[in-house]
Amino acid sequence: MTVSDRDQAAPASAEDLGLTRRGQLTAMIAAFAGYALAAELAAARPGRRMAARDWIDRQDEIARALKRGTLSPRAWMDAVVGLAGEIDVAELMASLDQARVTAAAMPPTNDPQKRHVRFLDADGAPRKLAYGAALFDFAPHNVITPHGHRHMASAHLVVAGAFRVRNFDRVRDAPGAMVIRPTRDFRARTGTLSAMSPDRDNIHWFVPDGGPARTFDVVISGLDAGAPDYEIQAIDPLGGRRLADGTIRAPIMSFEAASARYTARM
Repeated sequence: MTVSDRDQAAPASAEDLGLTRRGQLTAMIAAFAGYALAAELAAARPGRRMAARDWIDRQDEIARALKRGTLSPRAWMDAVVGLAGEIDVAELMASLDQARVTAAAMPPTNDPQKRHVRFLDADGAPRKLAYGAALFDFAPHNVITPHGHRHMASAHLVVAGAFRVRNFDRVRDAPGAMVIRPTRDFRARTGTLSAMSPDRDNIHWFVPDGGPARTFDVVISGLDAGAPDYEIQAIDPLGGRRLADGTIRAPIMSFEAASARYTARM
């Protein structure tokens, strides 16, 4: 999805989350249209791409600009979406042969397996980049459940398989809940990037579509001076209450409860 396509996309409604039969049909139609658009964009991409090392460097430049405040969160999102179209996924994955990749402990919930990625310099030492990088390997049953963030931004490039991705804006906080607005519900296949920042699409939900899948993630934390590096909270949008203005009051829940409720069938 290009920058202009993302900005012009019509916001999703609560019905699009599958709360009603009409919503399910709407979501199916939207997913098919999104898939067709993605195929057209992939065919139109230029044959010449950015080298993986240059792409890694460019990610560092815009991450540093975001942290300095010289690049707004929305502008950073536009930049990472643009960079997704400049890299060959196979070349990026091949570059990991010269990186240090270490597996994190398996989560107790239904989350995918996480592997930390440290890019190395010419001497084999870890580079000091302004962002963290990680791979997330999804078995068909793994899910990143709906959750909101603070003090950070992240970009998620699909490098294998496909996902159903649902996004929400965090409109405001309420006691024990977040008031959220659905923004996007689309199919992300290999080469597609989904980004979130404090300004937009701050809540996301990833479900693998039809089999194993993988993302390469760029994470920038510590965006708010004097605050924790990041804060992540699981929420229950399907169990939330729809408000008169179209927003949803989604209760905050534990990640264990979210993992039990939000399975790959949803």
